[in-house]
Amino acid sequence: MKNLLRLLALVAVCSSLAIAATTPAAPAVDKSKFKTGGCCDKAEKGGKPCAHPCCVKAAKDSKVCEKCNPVAKDAPAPAKDAPATK
Repeated sequence: MKNLLRLLALVAVCSSLAIAATTPAAPAVDKSKFKTGGCCDKAEKGGKPCAHPCCVKAAKDSKVCEKCNPVAKDAPAPAKDAPATK
């Protein structure tokens, strides 16, 4: 009877460890994409996640809200017929 209880306890511990090991952790959000002075940046400096619904939704997908943190546009490429600069 004593051995049966030990075996049952061992099975319970192993099962809980297996479940914990297979539960995926949420990947971190790339905080370098936060707009300087934006809502996410201010919240991060305050030690809290941004509470805006759009930012919360994006963070669940491990993304940064594009509405509050727009991607910077690259400078337009020079026209093909433009003279070369020296």
